[in-house]
Amino acid sequence: MNILIIGLGSIGQRHLRNLKRIQPNSQIYALRKTHITPLLNDKNMVINGDIQKKYSLRYIKSLNELNQKKIILDCAFICTPSSKHVSDLIWLLKNNINCFIEKPLGSSLKRIDELEQLAKRKKKIITMMGFQLRFNPIIQYLENIIKRSSPIGRIYSAHIHHGEHIADFHPYEDYKTSYAAKKILGGGVILTQIHEIDYLLHLFSDYEIIKMNSISSKLSDLKINVEDVFSSNFLLKNNKKMILCTLNLNFFERPKKRRIFLIGKYGSIEVCLNTQKIIILKNKKKIEKKFNFVKNDIFIKELKFFLSKVKTNQKISKNMNLYNGIKTLRLALKLNNFLL
Repeated sequence: MNILIIGLGSIGQRHLRNLKRIQPNSQIYALRKTHITPLLNDKNMVINGDIQKKYSLRYIKSLNELNQKKIILDCAFICTPSSKHVSDLIWLLKNNINCFIEKPLGSSLKRIDELEQLAKRKKKIITMMGFQLRFNPIIQYLENIIKRSSPIGRIYSAHIHHGEHIADFHPYEDYKTSYAAKKILGGGVILTQIHEIDYLLHLFSDYEIIKMNSISSKLSDLKINVEDVFSSNFLLKNNKKMILCTLNLNFFERPKKRRIFLIGKYGSIEVCLNTQKIIILKNKKKIEKKFNFVKNDIFIKELKFFLSKVKTNQKISKNMNLYNGIKTLRLALKLNNFLL
């Protein structure tokens, strides 16, 4: 396969490593507008070596070079800062190239309508959003519980929390220079931690949002020009059933915490994504379920799924392709009421 990766920061390098693991004979092209990020391993630790030599990369200087050199691609991965995604995606779709887009789809609604109209004309092009938590065994287990056989009966409320210090995201770089810290690059806690919004919508896809409110602000002394805390309430409805959901995100919590708490008619379910543990409390009985996987397993599953669709020319459903990216981005931007 001929594959292009746009951007070789942390996530771009992760996809590069995984592509070489599962598609060792693929030719990888890379478009890298800066060379700031050093060579990394799966734990985001700096290692010695030259990335171009290590992975036999072929660099290009612009997307137009693909046409000039008549390079035929099977697919492309967009792994640049969020504010750059949409313009690159529009170019790739116009040139009939299958695309994997890292989250979020963008940082504003600029050109989103244009992108949506283009996607309608390019129905045969395969697109997929990089929401890898969809492939997390814990989230998949929860989906089955919520949609099929809840051990705690009807669910009344769901509480989602993700707090993690921005300086711990990429230990190799000064957080103040990261995309997450800069408004111009599409940073901020809402867009950076948009996974929580995505899996909330995914887990409760049978419901519609009938009411919501939110507040976002910058409370810490972090040297950033974006919001570092966010809280929101959603009232979801499915026929006569309703669920109250709360979502809390922050950029300053240590140690990091990523949890989901469901309250139902007969008990509760507590999920800790960090420790990979689920605790079910029902009728005074406690059931504990432990998962055991490494972080990169999820990315491998995600990558295999996308490449299988590309190889067989099968479309990816709207709840995972760029339409899902548009839906999630619109909601995230609507919720963000932080103004500098």
